[in-house]
Amino acid sequence: MSVVTETQVLRLADVRAAVSSGEAQRLRVAAQLSIGEVANAIGVDQSTVWRWEQGARKPRGEGALAYGELIKALRQKSPADYKRESA
Repeated sequence: MSVVTETQVLRLADVRAAVSSGEAQRLRVAAQLSIGEVANAIGVDQSTVWRWEQGARKPRGEGALAYGELIKALRQKSPADYKRESA
């Protein structure tokens, strides 16, 4: 990611806030998604997602932007949506 746009900076800020507050992990767990599934979907290693969620690393780069898109999509679903889909 060489040139970062204003939109990308805002998306990074959002994903970092979601990670630091625990929202990202809560959304992932509510959706019954494993760290591995999320990592595969966004193109990073499992340890990367784990470190983000544990606060050991800040989300960066293209993987962080993809994680932000996933978080955004998960926010749009309610816990009841996940229960219906797993039934």
